[in-house]
Amino acid sequence: MKDFSFHAGTLPFGYRYGFESALFNLREHLLLQAKQGWHSFYIVHQKDFSIEACIHFHIIDGVARSPLNSPFGAIECSANVPPIVLFQFVAYFESRLKELDVKRIIIKQAPVAYDQQKSSLVQTFLWNQNYRVTVAEVGAVIAVSDAAFDAKIHAWEKRKLRQAQALGIIFQHISADRLEEVYTFILKCRQEKGYSLSMSLSSLAETIQSFPDHFLLVGAFLQNEMVAASISIRVRKNVLYNFYSSHAVAYDSLSPVVSLVEGLYQYCQGKSIELLDLGTSAQNGQPNFGLLDFKLRLGAEPASKLTFEKELLS
Repeated sequence: MKDFSFHAGTLPFGYRYGFESALFNLREHLLLQAKQGWHSFYIVHQKDFSIEACIHFHIIDGVARSPLNSPFGAIECSANVPPIVLFQFVAYFESRLKELDVKRIIIKQAPVAYDQQKSSLVQTFLWNQNYRVTVAEVGAVIAVSDAAFDAKIHAWEKRKLRQAQALGIIFQHISADRLEEVYTFILKCRQEKGYSLSMSLSSLAETIQSFPDHFLLVGAFLQNEMVAASISIRVRKNVLYNFYSSHAVAYDSLSPVVSLVEGLYQYCQGKSIELLDLGTSAQNGQPNFGLLDFKLRLGAEPASKLTFEKELLS
């Protein structure tokens, strides 16, 4: 344990990451969320000159948020960090945030399925240090294997998939220069169902331009008509996150999203991606049971996604 120490501020010169940081925690992505106001904290291994854990907070009006504007932030770490060091790290960044006059800390974790072992430790250590869960969302993830997609799904969804195939619905990749078309289609479909999108087209376009290799645009088509579409993000080498997706209400009976998810699953198989994250199934902080049941019928497993908060005393 003596080889580990804590560091605040910019990334220590000459140090390398001992783990793969998620896209949302890369410095370049943080600066897309806000140009300033970031404060970073690290666990470093002094002998190996490596970064073994990190968390990034944006501070404004006495509130420290991890992340500011992305699906998750929170603590990321390698398998090398001893539990006691991870526990002490929470106390360390909290004390440093107090020195910056922070009154409240908000930490939004990645889905626990991304790293079951470390997520369980982080959650427990936050509870131990009096953080409370303020938002609990249930997500759904599909473990990608050599098995065919239709071998994983419920019989009803398999029937829908075969009906869609018989009618000629096909899965296609869509080039990034058609982003506006895909975004507009998904937004319209969401609005038909009474929902919207969290990002503007311009913000999403800027992010994709900055990280073109991390984004995937796909659609399900019937006679050249787009009937479902998805914008997915490769947040880590082993995780594809279905960020935005929807289908036209007129095609409810065909359930074209099943064809869409099959295409994403097969893409993951071809790219050695281990986890297909179908996103959360929540509305106004409560479970959307219809959506959750649908995702579970596609062979997904439930995965919790928690937001922790703590009020700091003066």
